Order: sequence, then C-alpha cells, then structure tokens
Amino acid sequence: MESVFNTPVLLLLFNRPKHTQIVLDRLRLIRPAVLYVHCDGPRMNRLDDEKEVRAVRECLTSIDWPCEVKTLFRKENAGLREGVFGAINWFFAEEEKGIILEDDCVPDISFFQYCAVLLDYYEKEEMVMHIGGSNLGEHLTKNSEESYIFSKFTFVWGWASWRRAWKKMSLSLDGFETFVSKDFIKDLCDDGMAQAYMLEKFRATKHRENNSWAYAWSYSILAAKGLTVVPCHNLVQNTGIGTSDATHTVNHDPKARLKASALAFPLKHPTSLERIKGLDTKLFYAAQKNRIRLFLWYLLHKTGLR
Repeated sequence: MESVFNTPVLLLLFNRPKHTQIVLDRLRLIRPAVLYVHCDGPRMNRLDDEKEVRAVRECLTSIDWPCEVKTLFRKENAGLREGVFGAINWFFAEEEKGIILEDDCVPDISFFQYCAVLLDYYEKEEMVMHIGGSNLGEHLTKNSEESYIFSKFTFVWGWASWRRAWKKMSLSLDGFETFVSKDFIKDLCDDGMAQAYMLEKFRATKHRENNSWAYAWSYSILAAKGLTVVPCHNLVQNTGIGTSDATHTVNHDPKARLKASALAFPLKHPTSLERIKGLDTKLFYAAQKNRIRLFLWYLLHKTGLR
C-alpha cells in the first residue's frame, strides 16, 4: 500500500460511535489523503440520538494522519434514502471517482487497492458503473483464476464508482413504466422468481414504500444497461446486521456477516466484459433471498393473496 492513499473516500455515518471507530481504525491503516464524512442528524422521536450522533462526530478527532477531512453534518435527520443520496451527490460533485463506506462495513485492507486499481482500469468504460466490495456468494467464485467477475447485481457494503456513472442515478426510478413494458428486468438473471422479487422491490422503492437508495441505484444501473464488478473473495464484512443498534437490518442472518478476506495482487482481469452464464442467479440466492422462502413469496404474489 502507498504511505498515503490517494483515492478519495466517503464515510457515511449516523448514530453508532463504536462501529464508526472501528472503520476509522481500519482507515488509519491506509491513511487516505482525502476523507469526506457525512453524518445524518438525530431523529425527532429518539431522545438518545442526539447523544450518539454527537459521539459519532467526536470520533473524527481520532484521525491522526495527514488528511483533508471534509464534513457534511446535518442538523436534522434526512433519513437513509435522502441522506445517503444527498451525501453521494455531494461527494461526486467534488470528485471524479471514489470509494463509499458505511459505518458498519469493515473492509479487508486489500479492498482499498482493489478499488483504486479498478477505478483507474475501467474509468473510460461506460458500461462498468459499480465496483462492489462484498460477495456473500464467494463459495461460487473463490476458485476462479480471475480476481473478479461481472454481474448485474449491485452489492453496496463497501463500493466504488465514478461521477460519470452516478449521473445516471435516479432516486425516483425515472422510466420505470418503460423498464417494465420492455422486460428490462430479464437482463438481471435467468430466474423468473428472482426477477419478480427484484421488480417488486423496484416498484416499492419508486412508490416510497421503503426507505432504500440502494434499490434505486441497482435499478439505475439496470436501466442504463450497466455492469457491476464483484470480487471473487468477500472483501467487506458487515458488522451491523442483526445488532441491537441496527436501524434497517435488525434481523440476524449469519450468512450476511461473512468475514472479509484478502485479495491477491496484481489483479487478474477478465478478458472480456461478458458475464458468466447462470452465475447471477446463483449469486442472488447466495446473497439476497432463500430459495424456499422466495418460492412461497412468489406463490402468494402470483395467486394475489398478498
């Protein structure tokens, strides 16, 4: 690693000082020269938020390496959807490319170099829109001769992208009716139940029935006919799933807490932008949804009982 890491990093924070400090300690190992920090404001109905948010912001005093720290501290709570969207807009208004980390995403050190190399390697390749750091289906890919594969799924537990890609992000899922009518969802994978599940997630996101920015980003990549990168080894561990202080992922899923491991360098690049046939379906079931539970969900929706 460089003595100073020159790829800009955006850190997304809220009200978890312990998680925040763990990620800052990991960042200390690579010493980013430029660090953007977004911290959402306390919620109106949570008396403990103000104290916790203040503690999160105080964690930044532990930054003891040469670093330009830029902050966006909100006085009021913007929420996950609007808050993260606004933070990434702020980041890419200033930077052409960079890495995005949330407070509960703890990467292996190799994640940073992996992102830096691929941000340069695919900078001019319009089809490549997202460099993911996590891979909960690493058992499917860890024996690959290449360092990463291409996918249509968007894994956001530690990722990187470019301003030119983020310009195509639509938080309101513009063009959704055309997307549906032209069956663009079929580009995602070759499994009808997975297609139906993701299409329902997109519909719910468009109608603000959930608070997700990530589904909007996934939709935007699909609508733009883009590709994502998935490492053949899981490079980021999510330490917030199922914990008592989680806001949106309170259900415990051991699979989702897969430990991070190191990726070897130099990276071995695929010889083309082609996806491996059938792999996206396998990744979906490894990372997104249990096949039996999805089958029951699919039956309920097909019969109109839900």
